[in-house]
Amino acid sequence: MAGISAEAFAHGESIRGGGAGSINTIGAEIRTNPGIGMRWDQRNYEQFSDQQMLGFRNQGEDVHMHSKEDSAFLAFGFPVNKDMDLTILAQYNRFKGFVDNGDEYASACFGLNQNGLPTQNAQNANCLSKTSTSQGLGDTLVLGRYRFYNHNDHQLAAVFGTILPTGTIRKRTNNGDLIGTHNQPGSGAITMQGGLAYTAHLTGKIALDADIIARVPTMGAKQFRSGRSIQADAAISYNHDGFLVPVLEVNAISNESDIENDEVKKNSGGDVVYLSPGITMHLKDKGSVYASVMYPVYQKLGGISNNETWRFSLGWGYGFGK
Repeated sequence: MAGISAEAFAHGESIRGGGAGSINTIGAEIRTNPGIGMRWDQRNYEQFSDQQMLGFRNQGEDVHMHSKEDSAFLAFGFPVNKDMDLTILAQYNRFKGFVDNGDEYASACFGLNQNGLPTQNAQNANCLSKTSTSQGLGDTLVLGRYRFYNHNDHQLAAVFGTILPTGTIRKRTNNGDLIGTHNQPGSGAITMQGGLAYTAHLTGKIALDADIIARVPTMGAKQFRSGRSIQADAAISYNHDGFLVPVLEVNAISNESDIENDEVKKNSGGDVVYLSPGITMHLKDKGSVYASVMYPVYQKLGGISNNETWRFSLGWGYGFGK
Protein backbone atom coordinates (compact mmCIF):
# COMPACT_ATOMS: atom_id res chain seq x y z
CA MET A 1 0.00 0.00 0.00
CA ALA A 2 1.49 3.33 -1.07
CA GLY A 3 0.18 5.36 1.81
CA ILE A 4 -2.84 6.22 3.84
CA SER A 5 -5.98 7.81 2.46
CA ALA A 6 -5.94 11.60 2.41
CA GLU A 7 -8.39 14.43 1.91
CA ALA A 8 -7.59 18.00 0.90
CA PHE A 9 -11.00 19.46 1.42
CA ALA A 10 -10.39 23.17 0.96
CA HIS A 11 -10.99 23.06 -2.78
CA GLY A 12 -13.14 20.01 -3.18
CA GLU A 13 -10.47 17.35 -3.44
CA SER A 14 -11.72 13.87 -2.83
CA ILE A 15 -10.17 10.83 -1.18
CA ARG A 16 -6.61 10.02 -2.21
CA GLY A 17 -4.26 7.10 -1.62
CA GLY A 18 -4.88 3.60 -0.38
CA GLY A 19 -4.60 1.38 -3.45
CA ALA A 20 -2.24 -1.46 -4.28
CA GLY A 21 0.32 0.93 -5.68
CA SER A 22 -1.46 4.21 -6.34
CA ILE A 23 -0.75 7.57 -4.73
CA ASN A 24 -3.78 9.73 -5.54
CA THR A 25 -6.31 7.01 -6.36
CA ILE A 26 -8.15 4.96 -3.76
CA GLY A 27 -8.36 1.28 -4.60
CA ALA A 28 -10.41 -1.60 -3.20
CA GLU A 29 -7.58 -3.49 -1.52
CA ILE A 30 -8.46 -3.54 2.19
CA ARG A 31 -5.67 -3.07 4.68
CA THR A 32 -4.85 -6.08 6.85
CA ASN A 33 -3.07 -4.24 9.67
CA PRO A 34 -3.34 -0.86 11.42
CA GLY A 35 -1.22 1.86 9.89
CA ILE A 36 -0.26 5.51 10.17
CA GLY A 37 0.58 8.03 7.50
CA MET A 38 1.75 11.58 6.90
CA ARG A 39 1.41 13.57 3.70
CA TRP A 40 2.20 17.08 2.46
CA ASP A 41 0.62 18.64 -0.62
CA GLN A 42 1.44 21.96 -2.27
CA ARG A 43 -0.74 23.51 -4.99
CA ASN A 44 0.44 26.43 -7.14
CA TYR A 45 -1.71 28.88 -9.09
CA GLU A 46 -1.49 31.49 -11.80
CA GLN A 47 -1.86 35.03 -10.51
CA PHE A 48 -3.87 38.01 -11.68
CA SER A 49 -2.00 41.31 -11.65
CA ASP A 50 -3.16 44.23 -9.48
CA GLN A 51 -4.39 45.97 -12.61
CA GLN A 52 -6.45 42.94 -13.59
CA MET A 53 -7.96 42.77 -10.10
CA LEU A 54 -8.84 46.50 -10.33
CA GLY A 55 -10.34 45.94 -13.76
CA PHE A 56 -12.52 43.14 -12.41
CA ARG A 57 -13.78 45.46 -9.64
CA ASN A 58 -14.67 48.14 -12.18
CA GLN A 59 -16.78 45.50 -13.95
CA GLY A 60 -18.57 44.67 -10.70
CA GLU A 61 -16.75 41.35 -10.30
CA ASP A 62 -15.90 40.24 -6.74
CA VAL A 63 -12.73 38.17 -7.27
CA HIS A 64 -10.28 36.65 -4.83
CA MET A 65 -7.21 34.49 -5.38
CA HIS A 66 -4.16 33.03 -3.67
CA SER A 67 -0.76 31.98 -4.99
CA LYS A 68 -0.12 28.73 -3.09
CA GLU A 69 -1.87 26.25 -0.86
CA ASP A 70 -0.18 23.82 1.52
CA SER A 71 -1.96 20.95 3.24
CA ALA A 72 -0.44 18.55 5.78
CA PHE A 73 -2.21 15.34 6.80
CA LEU A 74 -1.93 12.90 9.69
CA ALA A 75 -3.90 9.68 9.38
CA PHE A 76 -4.59 6.45 11.25
CA GLY A 77 -6.20 3.49 9.51
CA PHE A 78 -7.20 0.05 10.74
CA PRO A 79 -9.09 -3.02 9.53
CA VAL A 80 -12.58 -3.67 10.92
CA ASN A 81 -12.70 -7.14 9.41
CA LYS A 82 -11.24 -8.85 6.35
CA ASP A 83 -13.50 -6.84 4.01
CA MET A 84 -13.72 -3.44 5.72
CA ASP A 85 -11.33 -0.77 6.96
CA LEU A 86 -11.62 2.71 8.44
CA THR A 87 -9.33 5.73 8.30
CA ILE A 88 -9.40 8.84 10.48
CA LEU A 89 -7.53 11.79 9.05
CA ALA A 90 -6.69 15.24 10.43
CA GLN A 91 -5.33 18.07 8.31
CA TYR A 92 -3.69 21.48 8.55
CA ASN A 93 -4.19 23.97 5.70
CA ARG A 94 -2.33 27.13 4.76
CA PHE A 95 -3.18 29.57 1.96
CA LYS A 96 -0.49 32.00 0.82
CA GLY A 97 -0.67 35.32 -1.02
CA PHE A 98 -4.42 35.90 -0.59
CA VAL A 99 -5.81 38.91 -2.54
CA ASP A 100 -9.45 40.09 -2.50
CA ASN A 101 -10.99 43.00 -4.42
CA GLY A 102 -14.42 42.77 -2.79
CA ASP A 103 -14.21 42.28 1.00
CA GLU A 104 -15.28 44.97 3.49
CA TYR A 105 -11.92 46.76 3.44
CA ALA A 106 -11.71 46.87 -0.36
CA SER A 107 -15.35 47.88 -0.79
CA ALA A 108 -15.02 50.73 1.72
CA CYS A 109 -11.80 51.89 0.07
CA PHE A 110 -13.32 51.85 -3.42
CA GLY A 111 -16.56 53.47 -2.21
CA LEU A 112 -19.07 51.23 -3.99
CA ASN A 113 -22.45 52.48 -5.09
CA GLN A 114 -25.74 50.59 -4.76
CA ASN A 115 -24.90 48.58 -7.88
CA GLY A 116 -21.66 47.33 -6.36
CA LEU A 117 -19.49 49.46 -8.67
CA PRO A 118 -16.82 51.91 -7.45
CA THR A 119 -18.09 55.47 -7.19
CA GLN A 120 -14.98 56.37 -9.17
CA ASN A 121 -12.89 54.14 -11.40
CA ALA A 122 -10.93 51.70 -9.23
CA GLN A 123 -7.31 52.66 -9.88
CA ASN A 124 -5.73 52.50 -6.42
CA ALA A 125 -4.02 49.13 -5.89
CA ASN A 126 -3.78 49.95 -2.17
CA CYS A 127 -7.52 49.28 -1.99
CA LEU A 128 -6.93 45.61 -2.76
CA SER A 129 -7.08 43.52 0.40
CA LYS A 130 -3.87 41.50 0.65
CA THR A 131 -3.07 38.85 3.27
CA SER A 132 0.17 36.90 3.60
CA THR A 133 -1.28 33.66 5.03
CA SER A 134 -4.51 32.05 6.17
CA GLN A 135 -3.66 28.91 8.11
CA GLY A 136 -5.03 26.60 10.76
CA LEU A 137 -6.56 23.21 11.46
CA GLY A 138 -8.71 21.79 8.71
CA ASP A 139 -11.71 19.49 8.89
CA THR A 140 -11.51 15.84 9.98
CA LEU A 141 -12.33 12.95 7.65
CA VAL A 142 -13.72 9.60 8.75
CA LEU A 143 -13.48 7.23 5.78
CA GLY A 144 -14.61 3.64 5.33
CA ARG A 145 -14.29 1.04 2.61
CA TYR A 146 -16.34 -2.15 2.37
CA ARG A 147 -15.16 -4.74 -0.13
CA PHE A 148 -18.16 -6.62 -1.51
CA TYR A 149 -16.44 -8.43 -4.38
CA ASN A 150 -13.12 -10.27 -4.24
CA HIS A 151 -12.57 -12.86 -6.92
CA ASN A 152 -9.23 -13.93 -8.34
CA ASP A 153 -7.37 -10.69 -9.15
CA HIS A 154 -10.35 -8.33 -9.07
CA GLN A 155 -11.78 -6.42 -6.09
CA LEU A 156 -14.65 -3.95 -5.71
CA ALA A 157 -15.41 -1.85 -2.63
CA ALA A 158 -17.98 0.71 -1.56
CA VAL A 159 -16.43 3.92 -0.28
CA PHE A 160 -18.19 6.05 2.32
CA GLY A 161 -17.05 8.96 4.45
CA THR A 162 -17.99 11.98 6.49
CA ILE A 163 -16.03 15.21 6.78
CA LEU A 164 -16.60 16.81 10.19
CA PRO A 165 -16.38 20.61 10.68
CA THR A 166 -13.46 20.69 13.12
CA GLY A 167 -11.44 23.25 11.16
CA THR A 168 -10.74 26.93 11.78
CA ILE A 169 -13.28 29.29 10.18
CA ARG A 170 -12.43 32.63 11.85
CA LYS A 171 -9.15 33.62 10.19
CA ARG A 172 -8.91 37.30 9.27
CA THR A 173 -7.15 39.36 6.63
CA ASN A 174 -4.29 41.75 7.40
CA ASN A 175 -6.97 44.48 7.56
CA GLY A 176 -9.14 42.65 10.09
CA ASP A 177 -11.95 41.33 7.86
CA LEU A 178 -12.98 37.69 7.95
CA ILE A 179 -11.38 35.88 5.04
CA GLY A 180 -13.85 34.38 2.58
CA THR A 181 -15.03 30.93 3.60
CA HIS A 182 -13.50 29.40 0.47
CA ASN A 183 -10.05 30.30 1.86
CA GLN A 184 -10.60 29.43 5.51
CA PRO A 185 -8.66 26.36 6.74
CA GLY A 186 -11.98 24.71 7.67
CA SER A 187 -15.42 24.74 6.11
CA GLY A 188 -17.99 24.77 8.92
CA ALA A 189 -19.92 22.14 6.93
CA ILE A 190 -20.67 18.45 7.25
CA THR A 191 -19.83 16.73 3.98
CA MET A 192 -20.86 13.25 2.90
CA GLN A 193 -18.78 11.25 0.44
CA GLY A 194 -19.58 7.99 -1.28
CA GLY A 195 -18.63 5.95 -4.28
CA LEU A 196 -16.90 2.85 -5.60
CA ALA A 197 -13.29 1.68 -5.77
CA TYR A 198 -11.73 -1.04 -7.90
CA THR A 199 -8.40 -2.87 -7.82
CA ALA A 200 -7.09 -5.45 -10.29
CA HIS A 201 -3.74 -7.23 -10.53
CA LEU A 202 -3.46 -7.37 -14.29
CA THR A 203 -0.19 -9.33 -14.24
CA GLY A 204 2.33 -10.31 -11.62
CA LYS A 205 3.89 -6.85 -11.99
CA ILE A 206 1.09 -4.49 -13.08
CA ALA A 207 -1.78 -3.33 -10.87
CA LEU A 208 -4.75 -1.09 -11.69
CA ASP A 209 -6.65 1.06 -9.16
CA ALA A 210 -9.71 3.15 -9.99
CA ASP A 211 -12.43 5.03 -8.16
CA ILE A 212 -15.39 7.31 -8.61
CA ILE A 213 -16.38 9.47 -5.62
CA ALA A 214 -19.25 11.94 -5.10
CA ARG A 215 -19.18 14.68 -2.45
CA VAL A 216 -22.23 16.49 -1.07
CA PRO A 217 -21.69 19.26 1.53
CA THR A 218 -24.18 20.93 3.84
CA MET A 219 -24.28 24.69 4.41
CA GLY A 220 -21.10 25.84 6.13
CA ALA A 221 -19.79 29.04 7.67
CA LYS A 222 -21.26 32.44 6.62
CA GLN A 223 -24.09 30.75 4.66
CA PHE A 224 -21.51 29.34 2.25
CA ARG A 225 -22.03 25.98 0.55
CA SER A 226 -19.29 24.47 -1.57
CA GLY A 227 -20.50 22.99 -4.83
CA ARG A 228 -21.20 19.31 -5.07
CA SER A 229 -18.47 17.41 -6.87
CA ILE A 230 -17.65 14.12 -8.49
CA GLN A 231 -14.15 12.75 -8.94
CA ALA A 232 -12.82 9.85 -11.02
CA ASP A 233 -9.30 8.44 -10.82
CA ALA A 234 -7.32 5.64 -12.43
CA ALA A 235 -3.77 4.50 -11.68
CA ILE A 236 -1.40 1.98 -13.22
CA SER A 237 1.52 0.84 -11.07
CA TYR A 238 4.41 -1.43 -12.00
CA ASN A 239 6.24 -3.83 -9.70
CA HIS A 240 3.80 -2.98 -6.90
CA ASP A 241 5.44 -5.42 -4.46
CA GLY A 242 8.96 -4.33 -5.32
CA PHE A 243 11.37 -1.79 -3.86
CA LEU A 244 10.61 0.96 -6.40
CA VAL A 245 7.07 1.32 -7.77
CA PRO A 246 6.50 3.80 -10.65
CA VAL A 247 2.91 5.01 -10.89
CA LEU A 248 1.02 6.87 -13.60
CA GLU A 249 -2.42 8.28 -12.76
CA VAL A 250 -5.19 10.25 -14.38
CA ASN A 251 -7.32 12.27 -11.94
CA ALA A 252 -10.44 14.20 -12.92
CA ILE A 253 -12.77 16.32 -10.80
CA SER A 254 -15.92 18.24 -11.67
CA ASN A 255 -17.25 20.85 -9.23
CA GLU A 256 -20.59 22.62 -9.32
CA SER A 257 -20.59 26.34 -8.52
CA ASP A 258 -20.53 27.42 -4.88
CA ILE A 259 -23.52 29.10 -3.21
CA GLU A 260 -23.36 31.96 -0.69
CA ASN A 261 -26.44 33.55 0.89
CA ASP A 262 -28.60 31.61 -1.60
CA GLU A 263 -26.70 33.20 -4.49
CA VAL A 264 -24.74 31.11 -6.99
CA LYS A 265 -21.11 32.25 -7.10
CA LYS A 266 -20.42 32.46 -10.81
CA ASN A 267 -16.65 32.71 -10.32
CA SER A 268 -16.44 29.15 -8.96
CA GLY A 269 -16.77 25.54 -9.99
CA GLY A 270 -15.37 23.92 -13.10
CA ASP A 271 -13.64 20.82 -14.43
CA VAL A 272 -9.99 19.76 -14.17
CA VAL A 273 -8.11 16.70 -15.43
CA TYR A 274 -4.63 15.92 -14.10
CA LEU A 275 -1.85 13.67 -15.39
CA SER A 276 0.04 12.49 -12.32
CA PRO A 277 3.32 10.58 -12.49
CA GLY A 278 4.73 9.37 -9.19
CA ILE A 279 6.95 6.84 -7.47
CA THR A 280 6.82 4.82 -4.26
CA MET A 281 9.81 3.41 -2.41
CA HIS A 282 9.15 0.50 -0.03
CA LEU A 283 11.48 0.56 2.98
CA LYS A 284 10.58 -2.88 4.35
CA ASP A 285 10.12 -2.60 8.12
CA LYS A 286 10.21 1.23 7.94
CA GLY A 287 7.16 1.61 5.74
CA SER A 288 7.15 3.42 2.42
CA VAL A 289 7.72 6.92 1.07
CA TYR A 290 6.13 8.33 -2.07
CA ALA A 291 6.07 11.43 -4.23
CA SER A 292 3.80 12.60 -7.02
CA VAL A 293 3.49 15.58 -9.35
CA MET A 294 0.05 16.48 -10.73
CA TYR A 295 -0.14 18.48 -13.96
CA PRO A 296 -3.53 19.89 -15.05
CA VAL A 297 -3.77 18.89 -18.71
CA TYR A 298 -7.32 20.23 -18.99
CA GLN A 299 -8.95 23.08 -17.04
CA LYS A 300 -12.26 24.77 -17.59
CA LEU A 301 -13.10 26.86 -14.53
CA GLY A 302 -16.25 28.86 -13.88
CA GLY A 303 -16.20 32.63 -14.42
CA ILE A 304 -13.05 34.49 -13.37
CA SER A 305 -10.82 31.93 -11.64
CA ASN A 306 -7.06 31.58 -11.50
CA ASN A 307 -5.84 28.29 -12.97
CA GLU A 308 -3.81 25.78 -11.04
CA THR A 309 -0.35 25.31 -12.57
CA TRP A 310 0.96 22.18 -10.81
CA ARG A 311 0.87 20.26 -7.55
CA PHE A 312 3.43 18.27 -5.59
CA SER A 313 2.80 15.58 -2.98
CA LEU A 314 5.20 13.85 -0.59
CA GLY A 315 4.20 11.22 1.94
CA TRP A 316 5.13 8.36 4.24
CA GLY A 317 3.06 5.38 5.33
CA TYR A 318 3.70 2.60 7.81
CA GLY A 319 1.71 -0.55 8.50
CA PHE A 320 2.05 -2.28 11.87
CA GLY A 321 2.32 -6.03 12.23
CA LYS A 322 3.55 -6.80 8.74
